[in-house]
Amino acid sequence: MLWIGWYGFNAGSALGVNQAAMTAALTTSVGAAAALVTWMCLDIWQTGHPTLIGTCTGALCGLVGITPATGYVTSFGAACIGVAATLTSYWFISKIKPRLGIDDTLDAFGCHGVAGIVGSILTGVFASKQVAPDIAHAGLAYGGGWQLLLIQLVGTAIVIVLVGAMVSLITVVLKQFVSIRVSPAAEKMGLDYSEHDEPVDETVAASWARGTYVSQNPDEFKGQLHGFDPQPRRENR
Repeated sequence: MLWIGWYGFNAGSALGVNQAAMTAALTTSVGAAAALVTWMCLDIWQTGHPTLIGTCTGALCGLVGITPATGYVTSFGAACIGVAATLTSYWFISKIKPRLGIDDTLDAFGCHGVAGIVGSILTGVFASKQVAPDIAHAGLAYGGGWQLLLIQLVGTAIVIVLVGAMVSLITVVLKQFVSIRVSPAAEKMGLDYSEHDEPVDETVAASWARGTYVSQNPDEFKGQLHGFDPQPRRENR
C-alpha cells in the first residue's frame, strides 16, 4: 500500500500524464526494487535467511532514497541510488544506532533520514540531461562536473540544520505544556496496554525474534525489529 501510494507524490509531482510522470514512476519502481533485493541479500549474508520485515524495510529505503532524484535520473541511476540507500541505512541501523543508544524502535531516522540524505546527495551524481534536459548541470557521472553535486551537498546540509533547529524549538515548546515521554512504568508495561488496555500481540513479536521470547519491556525489545540486537536476550523458551 505504501509503495503504491509513493507513485502519487513522485509521479504525481509532474502534474499530468506525461513523460516526466512515466519516468518518475519507472525510477521509483526500479529504486525500490533494487533496494529491496539489496536488503534481502544483506539479511542472508548476516543472518542466513531473508526476512519479510527486512525486505519491506529495504523497499522503504529505496522509495525514500529515490524520491529526490526520481525525475532526473535514468533507471541505472535509480538502481544505484536504491542500492546505496539500503547499504547506508543497513549500516546505520545495525552498527551506529546500537552504539548511540538511540530510542528509535521503528528505525524512522535510519530509513527515512539516512536514505533521504543519500538520495539527495546522489542526485548530484546521477542526474541526466537525457531525462531532464532543462537542468542547468548534469550529475558527476554524466559529465556535468562537480557543480550539481556541490549544490546538492549544500542544500542537504541546509535542510538538516533547518529541520534540526525547528524540531529542537518545537520540542522545547512542547515540553513546557506536555511530557514528550511516557512514564517509566507505562513504558515498561507497553503503550498498547497502558493507553488502550490491550497487550501487544507477543505471538507476532516473537516471530520476528526467530522464536525467542520477546518482553514488552522496550529496553529489551529495542533494536529487535530488524533483527539487530544491541544486547543478548535474557530469556529463552
